[in-house]
Amino acid sequence: MKGRILRGLRAAGEILLPRLCIVCGQRLLLDEKHLCLDCLADLPQTYYWSMIHNPMADRFNEIIQNEGSNGQERYAHAAALFFYHSEADYRLIPYQIKYHGNTDAGGWFGRMLGRRLATSDAFLDVDLVVPVPLHWTRRWKRGYNQAEIIASAVADAMGVQMRTDIIRRRRRTRTQTRMSIDEKARNVVGAFLFSAAPESLEGIRHILIVDDVFTTGSTLYACFSALRSVLPPEVRISVATLGFVGRA
Repeated sequence: MKGRILRGLRAAGEILLPRLCIVCGQRLLLDEKHLCLDCLADLPQTYYWSMIHNPMADRFNEIIQNEGSNGQERYAHAAALFFYHSEADYRLIPYQIKYHGNTDAGGWFGRMLGRRLATSDAFLDVDLVVPVPLHWTRRWKRGYNQAEIIASAVADAMGVQMRTDIIRRRRRTRTQTRMSIDEKARNVVGAFLFSAAPESLEGIRHILIVDDVFTTGSTLYACFSALRSVLPPEVRISVATLGFVGRA
């Protein structure tokens, strides 16, 4: 009885405030959430969580090597849920989360990513998730950090802890939308600082940095560097995002 009542209330709510598919704008059915079944079926998944070596990880490790790795750094794991293209409608997923306050979608897609990472040999031993931090002024203006929303859901799906006190953004960087690759790299140099007591990470062996989209990898590398400035090579650092700017 209670279930029928709740379903009836949901149906009534759909009439007043219909929910729409983020990607195609079609009206969602009662059992659909954020994406219609067609768009969900066509989600351009990367499947990088099932590949130790993949284009996203190769790109990230190339940055690590080019920035002066001392040779002791192990191959860093990296994975994204789906391919992100500026001309494809799936770009609207992170856009909705970041600019339109759709934090529920952030959690939904974050859990989707986390469930996939939890099945991966590369990410099986992750014991701490850390979101890319926002500068306090942007967080105050936006009201939330989209990377934190996603990371919280990833951590929950993987059954591990999330902490937001490990990395601090010490200066506000310029919006990177229209920057070149080199400009993006320069924009985030020194922007992040390791901000936790090192002893509070005792026993941690694998940290996962989470953001919404991997474009050039500059922001994720800057966070990686902040962690590596204190943590030894024995502590593995990996990265994961919802979107990856690359070819399917």
